[in-house]
Amino acid sequence: MTNPRRRLRVVLLLAGLVPVLLVAAYALKVTLMLQANASGRDAFDRGDLDGAAAEFAGTRTLNWFESWVAAFDEGASEHAQGRYAEAITAYRDALEDVPHRDECTVRINLALAHEAVGDAAAESGATEDARSAYQAGIDVLAAGRCPQDSGRGEEQTADAGAVDERLREKLEQNQDQPQQPQDQQPPQQPQQPGDPGESDPRRDRLQEQNDRGADQRHEDQDLYDDEDYTRPDAW
Repeated sequence: MTNPRRRLRVVLLLAGLVPVLLVAAYALKVTLMLQANASGRDAFDRGDLDGAAAEFAGTRTLNWFESWVAAFDEGASEHAQGRYAEAITAYRDALEDVPHRDECTVRINLALAHEAVGDAAAESGATEDARSAYQAGIDVLAAGRCPQDSGRGEEQTADAGAVDERLREKLEQNQDQPQQPQDQQPPQQPQQPGDPGESDPRRDRLQEQNDRGADQRHEDQDLYDDEDYTRPDAW
């Protein structure tokens, strides 16, 4: 017959082992999570963006309490590679459980991804798609009131305001430009009879408008090529 006291000691011993095992499992999880996150940051910093995205994606299953960080960093890796659709999806996943203080950190990157989509559409002549992308970026920032009160203070609020202002300017610019198929050439002005060397006021005005449009496109492309604009920060 089993001694009741001995049986009680066994039960108490097993009960005491449970929290020890839980703490050990949690410590192991945290260690693996930190290692994966550090590996992802190292890969991101040295330009191995595919490797960074894979490492950050792996930490999603390990980080139970701040899974938004892994999703955000994965989005930043995809964003930096120009895979904007994947970046937008990851940023949206991060928004699902990001704390209020860091919400605009995610929203600003998400707005920049929409802006990059809009720039690519505008460059190809798809002005309707460009307008939709720019408006999406504006809406993302407005949903978190980031241009007015970002969670990380005045500097981040100013950054969000600058992105919002740029998106609105691009939206207005593309509203003024009708969309044309890429293979469609602008209508030619009919040649007027007269001296070939004589200046035509209508032709001169058309040339002036074309020159202004080309200058604006070059300015927009210079903005898009800026390193700080195309390369988002990871967490």
